[in-house]
Amino acid sequence: MLHQGKLRDWNPGNGSGFIQQEKAGPDIRISSSGFRKKPENLQDGDSIFFQIEVDPQGKPKAVFAYRAGQHFAPAPAPAVKKPALSSLPFQQLLSVVVALSILAWLGYQSMHLLRAEVSSPAVAGGIETTDPQSTTASFENPVWPPIQAQQYPQFQCEGKQHCSEMSSCDEARFYLKNCPNVLIDGDNDGRPCEKDC
Repeated sequence: MLHQGKLRDWNPGNGSGFIQQEKAGPDIRISSSGFRKKPENLQDGDSIFFQIEVDPQGKPKAVFAYRAGQHFAPAPAPAVKKPALSSLPFQQLLSVVVALSILAWLGYQSMHLLRAEVSSPAVAGGIETTDPQSTTASFENPVWPPIQAQQYPQFQCEGKQHCSEMSSCDEARFYLKNCPNVLIDGDNDGRPCEKDC
């Protein structure tokens, strides 16, 4: 706690005196070592700001004192503690391990997807094939996975849209059930090409 008082009985020879507190209280001893920075030409009556400590004999004394109007340079900022050198290699090792783990996981996922594509060849017209062109065509099919109706294994979606393009009523039923963008059920009752079938 900061106190204020007036300097009295200052002896410049031995650098000691007393501070008479402005608020009620006993006079406090002060010496040159009690000033933060001893001002020049101290005189009785100078206004002094100070804190109080108790010395080993149990008597109060003024410390961290300064004369009113005295200015000080700001205290230097505390030094930033640098990390111990022994912890830096561990942090670097940990970063490398984490990066390698992520790369290994990504590589595993890529290999897993590649194996899945290779081990499941495209099915065209109910016949399994490993032809790369048919595999590419199956990926370009807007319906995935390719629809192969069990009851119509001889049919597949080939872009037909109208009843006049259908070779049979079974093909029309297949197209209505499995293929997009067909125009063969005008009244939306679920029966295709009603005039022909």
